[in-house]
Parts: sequence; C-alpha cells; structure tokens
Amino acid sequence: MAVEGETARGGVAALWGDARAVGGLLVCALSFVAGYFIRYQFVEPEAMGAACERGNPWWCPLRTGFIMFTEWGGFGWLSLLLAALAVVLLARGGARSARWIAVFAMIAAGLGMILYNNTMSVPAGILALICLIRAR
Repeated sequence: MAVEGETARGGVAALWGDARAVGGLLVCALSFVAGYFIRYQFVEPEAMGAACERGNPWWCPLRTGFIMFTEWGGFGWLSLLLAALAVVLLARGGARSARWIAVFAMIAAGLGMILYNNTMSVPAGILALICLIRAR
C-alpha cells in the first residue's frame, strides 16, 4: 500500500529516483575522468615538476596548491562534508537543496577517488548516492 505522496513499487516516483541515481553516478564518473586527466597531465608528469623548478611558469603556484590540497585530503573532506550536509537537508525536508548538494558531493567524490583521497571520497559518494535516491 502506497503512503501519501508516494507511488506503488515500480511507479513513476521510483523510476525518477532511479534516474536521479544514474545521473549522480554519471556526474561522479565524469568528474573521475576529469580527475584522471588532471592527475596524469598536470600533477604527475616529471616535466611539469621540472618546469616549475627551472623557470617557475605562471601555473606553478596553482599546481603546488592543488597538490597540497590533495595531500591534505581536500577532496575527501569536501565530499564528506557535502554528503553529510545533503543528509541533514534531506532529514529537514529540503529535498531539492539536498539533491543539489548531493550532486556536488558526487563531483568532489569522483575527483577524490582518482586524486589520492579514496578513504573519505568513496563513503561520501555512496552517502550522496543514497541521498539522490531518497530525495523526492
């Protein structure tokens, strides 16, 4: 028996929740791919580090700051914070804002999964995915 505001199992609301979850996974996967290119084209190449040691191009402070951000677990903490915020918003009845925050958590989690912050990014991604499924 359906509760008020919900459809029976397999109804339109269930399909819409699945579509949001798939969309969240797609966003996470796309940010993972972007993180892959950042990691292997900007962070890890020895030529990039050597260029910073030799001539200090304009992008070296950006690269150094990015490396420090990832070393301190920045993407992991950010994704976990955003996922927790989405849970709180969802619990207080703000489904629309919880969905948006969960999408940003998925983006940060996707980046964190490839950029050395797996420990917190993976649980945050799962938590954000659950929020996307539950937000009606």
